Amino acid sequence: MNLNNIKLGIFGGTSEGRLLAEFCQQQGIPAVVSVATEYGSQLLKEDAGLKVHTGRMERQEMCRWIKDNGFVHVVDATHPYAKEASENIKWACEAADIPYHRLVRSGNGETDRTQEDLKKRRTEEEIHWVSTVEEAADFLSMEFLKYPERTALITTGSKELYRFAAIEQAEERLYARVLPSIEGIKACLDAGLKGKHVIAMQGPFSYEMNLAMLQSTGASYLITKESGRAGGFQEKADAALAAGCQLIVIGRPVQEQGMSLSEMEGWLKDTFLRAVPDQAERGSGSEEREITLIGIGMGSLGQMTFDGIWALWNSDAILGASRMVESGRAMLEQLAAMGFGRAEEALKSFCVTYRPEEMIAWLDDHPKVKHPVILYSGDVGFYSGAERFAEMISRRPCQYRCRMLPGISSMAYFAARLGRSWDQAVVVSLHGREDHESWDLADGRDRFLLLDGPQKLHEVCRRLMEQGQSEARIWIGERLSYKEERIFSGTPGELVDGEFGRLSVAWIVPDSP
Repeated sequence: MNLNNIKLGIFGGTSEGRLLAEFCQQQGIPAVVSVATEYGSQLLKEDAGLKVHTGRMERQEMCRWIKDNGFVHVVDATHPYAKEASENIKWACEAADIPYHRLVRSGNGETDRTQEDLKKRRTEEEIHWVSTVEEAADFLSMEFLKYPERTALITTGSKELYRFAAIEQAEERLYARVLPSIEGIKACLDAGLKGKHVIAMQGPFSYEMNLAMLQSTGASYLITKESGRAGGFQEKADAALAAGCQLIVIGRPVQEQGMSLSEMEGWLKDTFLRAVPDQAERGSGSEEREITLIGIGMGSLGQMTFDGIWALWNSDAILGASRMVESGRAMLEQLAAMGFGRAEEALKSFCVTYRPEEMIAWLDDHPKVKHPVILYSGDVGFYSGAERFAEMISRRPCQYRCRMLPGISSMAYFAARLGRSWDQAVVVSLHGREDHESWDLADGRDRFLLLDGPQKLHEVCRRLMEQGQSEARIWIGERLSYKEERIFSGTPGELVDGEFGRLSVAWIVPDSP
């Protein structure tokens, strides 16, 4: 295939669009990606097969761009809320007589399930659902009139930030999180926000980062779009509820029809690669593929073994949940900065999912990937999803070989920080499980608890008090291994009404008889 004969046009603007562009680079599919801002173009690396166009376009400009590049297909990978942009792209494709393809976020039922789950667990005082940004601004304006002392953090992006500018004392009561771009900063200034009221950062953001921002701003409200897993919605929702903020959630537009990222990649392979001679032998070789499952500890290089670091650096693809993949990216950048090798050697393909069946499907669709790694939190042998993946991949053809590399588990790390031995401790996981543990602690053994939110720890404290263990000592570890690490202790009575972080662990030392 002649790389100068560009055939595919992609309108970007989402993480899925960026991943699709990276897929085209890996597969040798020539493409041009259109992004609205200079910051968006910085996230993509041009080469002989991938070109980037920067700047917003109106309908007629889109039509000329499509015709000038000679596209035979166009993919709309703009944001789910960018309704006007999608309508313009459709119009331009029809005018140019070019097929239009919509890339949608996977799991079309995710929005309904998320809303239903949140509505079951939370009251209207905690979550207020609206349909548009205008409705969100109107609701917040009314809330501000009732509660003059309250503030809000807006995470809906910079494009519609102006809709909140009319709110009384907006410059003092509003905080906005936007991309670190000229456009984002200008939108904040136009809305009257400046200084510490502007948070210019690139996401996605972890639960801990969201919580820290809410606590530092003292926000009473968090305004967000229901952007799904890829947009970090669950991390924002959990952090807001943990911080005691009311969520103002802008629901997704009408459910779109289109292809998920994995479906789009399959379609591209069939459309662009089927007739290419040098692709005929893809996947037909007998070379064994080695998949390495790596425990990354609590998310930093110091929690990994050298074997794990070496496997990560020499891999050609990284798979895992969103937080794991982002940690992997950060580690590669850190290794390159430390002189571990050339920065270009750290470039990888990525698959963001925690489901083993989706990982295997992705590996099947990428036969050129020979040395992928899958990243797991903590240790692969300690309440990890690694075992399930290894069991599923063992049923596959013999060209797959799987190995596991350990990491530092939260239990081993916490025991070391406390100076206690963990070889005789009883491990109790409260992650989504009913509590069937005996809390009389008659065996005199320590307990290590994997918690599932602060409510579980409150229940544990009450159980200990009921079972005559009021003088037991409980150690709490929050944000272990991070700069903000916090370790403290108390008796069940002292901790029963305490406030704890979502990602925390506990260690119980029984009261001596």
